[in-house]
Amino acid sequence: MPRLRNSPTLSAAGDSLIALGLAVAAVVWVNKPHIPQSGLAEFLRIRITLMNASFAVVFIILWKQCLTYLGLYDRDLEGLRRLVMRTAAASAIMTTLLGFYLQARHARGPVGEILVSFLIAAFLYEICRVLLSSRHLSWQVGEPERVIIVGSGRRASKAWRELRLHHHRTKRLLGFIDDRDPDSMPPDIAARLIGRVDELPGYLLRNVVDEVIVAAPLRSCYDLSQHAASIAEAAGVRVVCLSDIFTLTQEKRLRQRASLFFELVPKDHSRETAEAAKRILDVMGAALGLVLLAPIFLIIGLAIKLTSPGSIFLVQERHGYGRRRFRMFKFRSMVRNASELDAPTQGAACKIENDPRITPLGRFLRRTLLDELPELWNVLLGDMSLVGPKPMSTVDVSLFGEAQVMRRFNVRPGITGNWQGLLPLSFEQRVALDFSYIDGWSLALDLKILARTVPFVLKRAAVL
Repeated sequence: MPRLRNSPTLSAAGDSLIALGLAVAAVVWVNKPHIPQSGLAEFLRIRITLMNASFAVVFIILWKQCLTYLGLYDRDLEGLRRLVMRTAAASAIMTTLLGFYLQARHARGPVGEILVSFLIAAFLYEICRVLLSSRHLSWQVGEPERVIIVGSGRRASKAWRELRLHHHRTKRLLGFIDDRDPDSMPPDIAARLIGRVDELPGYLLRNVVDEVIVAAPLRSCYDLSQHAASIAEAAGVRVVCLSDIFTLTQEKRLRQRASLFFELVPKDHSRETAEAAKRILDVMGAALGLVLLAPIFLIIGLAIKLTSPGSIFLVQERHGYGRRRFRMFKFRSMVRNASELDAPTQGAACKIENDPRITPLGRFLRRTLLDELPELWNVLLGDMSLVGPKPMSTVDVSLFGEAQVMRRFNVRPGITGNWQGLLPLSFEQRVALDFSYIDGWSLALDLKILARTVPFVLKRAAVL
């Protein structure tokens, strides 16, 4: 039976109804002190006028048209900056429409608060909706996944052709792995040979690999395929196999192409739902934090400029999800030429006590953890999460000696984690804590760590 797809029209209609609900909720929430004493039930029994009903219909239609024109229903929308700008534009346009309507009705009460509440709620809702409906949930700005093919024969050529024809925008071939003699391979495959299967752990340790496609004949190369798959799984790399599945449509009796790849380990849909909820929590928490803490950002930025020469922010390179590098932002807490001064090296994840390079203000920022507030921007970008393993530098990652520990990068690093509040730890202790978090992860665990972090930060600030 053909697979039914979600109708974009139905999806947009539901989205418009939710947006209308947000507008009504903003009116009710702001006017809550003015609701009759008989309660919300009496308030909701107020007669709906023809003008109100007409505006609701116009609002729903214009919401759909506005977001469609701005491309916010496209599943291939790439770039977080483009998403933020277009979502902000759509929210501002519809907030202006709501403002004109309230003015035309000579609405009493705090109209400004209603509009601000709706603008923030609509913006956060649309950001979360687009992130969930986007083809790239992790929002890695459209970067293709990096793929290795196991095999070098006919099936491997078929897998490569499938990548070139139908996945060239989302996947990039790194090369082939096989134990055969390169002279017996097709020249185009031999030129892209990475090495033998025994060399795969070292390659995974040194390079970013997202997926391993097993495309060797299972009957004659079962041991090789099994060995490669076990290495990839131990390193936390997704393993897929080549299949020859086609579907037959009943309407046109035509052979319709289906995906030739299927994952070796079936997806856990309950975990996928929890991970989607985690991403929603990250986006909403980061966006709300950046808005509410904007005055504190301004004060800290001015204080840094007035107390020491140099930039306000410190930008450091870290390894994130899939071991990809990203630029992590923090408030600068050291003198401008800190990199030129001698200091003991303990790894980027360990802070040196009484470091002479730290400014007096920087010592306060580190003590109160205020220097880490700009990491909220990394959370919004999708490079980090509110909760996760501590971000690691290139120096720390170079200490890894086995490909198995690379599964630490199967989750995004976090602003806080189960290591928060502990004494300085060794590299091995930090990796062990990371694995305990990854293996026992749940949304409840994230909420528990967040609830534990808030009093910890307040306690550190109180002892100053």
